[in-house]
Amino acid sequence: MIRKFLALLATFALAGGLALPAGAADIPDEQLNAPRPPVENTGGYSGVFYDDQRTLNGAFTYVEAWSGADDGMTCLSSQEEPCKSSNNLFYETPLSPCSDTRTRDCVTNLSGKVGDDHPISATLLETLTSTTYGLSTNGRNRYNTPFIGDIKRHIPDSGNVSLWKIPGMEHQGGEQYLLIPMVSSQFQNVAGTAPANLDVGIFAVSKLPIEGAQIDTCFFVTKTSCFKRWPFQQKSTFSISIKTGTKIIGWFHGRLSSPELRSRKTDDSQTLITVKGSVIDVPTLAVWAKNTELPSELNALIEAEFVARGKQFAGSGYYIGNPKDRSTQTVLDDRNPSFDEKLFDRYLLWVGVAKDKAYATVSTWSFRTMENGNDYGNCIGESEIAGIVTTNSNAYISGPPKFKNSELTYRVASPHYDSKGLVQVGSYDLAIRSDIARCIYGFTAAPIQASVSVTYTDGDARSATNLVSEKDNWISLSAKGFTYSSPTLRVKLSQKKNQSYSITCTKGKTSKKVTGVNPKCPKGYVKK
Repeated sequence: MIRKFLALLATFALAGGLALPAGAADIPDEQLNAPRPPVENTGGYSGVFYDDQRTLNGAFTYVEAWSGADDGMTCLSSQEEPCKSSNNLFYETPLSPCSDTRTRDCVTNLSGKVGDDHPISATLLETLTSTTYGLSTNGRNRYNTPFIGDIKRHIPDSGNVSLWKIPGMEHQGGEQYLLIPMVSSQFQNVAGTAPANLDVGIFAVSKLPIEGAQIDTCFFVTKTSCFKRWPFQQKSTFSISIKTGTKIIGWFHGRLSSPELRSRKTDDSQTLITVKGSVIDVPTLAVWAKNTELPSELNALIEAEFVARGKQFAGSGYYIGNPKDRSTQTVLDDRNPSFDEKLFDRYLLWVGVAKDKAYATVSTWSFRTMENGNDYGNCIGESEIAGIVTTNSNAYISGPPKFKNSELTYRVASPHYDSKGLVQVGSYDLAIRSDIARCIYGFTAAPIQASVSVTYTDGDARSATNLVSEKDNWISLSAKGFTYSSPTLRVKLSQKKNQSYSITCTKGKTSKKVTGVNPKCPKGYVKK
């Protein structure tokens, strides 16, 4: 239901004129919007705009109950009817900074640094509420409405986007950074046992009065202010800690480099999640073409989905002639480029239409929970975080890496060239908890060796710079320097068989060394 609403909102916004012609050469790629169709007010064109950062800037706030496909009721509290007893409940909200009055579901820390400098704690400037132009907040569905949560069902109180300053971390627009940490979930039972989605982005911004602002270049909008997005300073690194009582499990996907992920339970039964990493340049894909000039395979795939959806288009409509006839429509597919295998293969056809060149190359720092993130549930458990996969690829197969033939595989894709026509250099990082890796592979507690390989669709395995390390119960693997369009990254973990090694066990002031293939501490002792 949430995704359906977002698609409808995008359609309304485009039809209402929010997305004006994308900018000129004198603005950074971070301020580019989707390109307009080559011909206005006519049908017969299809296009794509794949930029997953656009899922955050609406920053919607609502909790609602659904009794049918198109029958939602927004509540002021998840503890009032119809939300209190609904078997179809949806919520979405930003998480505010922690304070004396807010100690649950909040941001505990934000810091940043450039290069090898020491981290600088961010200073909170203000909290913000988004405004969606053209969308009524007085109707039945109010998508910018604060609400009261429900601890028993793991529903947070609603929060706000926050604006921060990091002194000394200047970018082209100043020293201000917009933090959008969104949490959402879809319940299909009253008990509220569904896992939540966490989607977090940090954006370098400048603040302008809304009056006189060119709205189409505003990344985020309130009633009084326009926030323009800028590229990060090179070699910027950020760290964020979030405390939440929502059910966050499984894997994260990130748009950052050299990630460090940690999580632990707090004394008040929340989970404290800390993510650290460096900014990364991510290509976006955008292109229009006449339906009659599309590759026949691509046009057939789009038509097949159109028919399967009951002759309803997927994306944003710029011109709709006959609602049931795709040849009279001009539609932009602007969905999140987190795909299944079928949509992933369609993406590669669109890359060909774009002549293997990115529309924009955007400086990015973000991470989000993955779909199907609880794969390997017997190893992860009901409330555990397994790891994070990060890449600068525009498209990727949704879900965690697949375990097959003793390898974890992860498929990614991007245009071969960036927006300036230079070869796009690939980046891939995987951080996985050591105990979960051992469970997946059936390893003992002995040290693990690991390698990363990059294989292309032609079967050729080409060189990339690999780095592997293990620290604090986390295995980190990195592959850099490979190229696109559609490589598959394979992580191979191994362990020497029947190798004995020693551990030190302690009990109070007493310690002893235990040696064996899979050494374990005696009862009453703990591993040092």
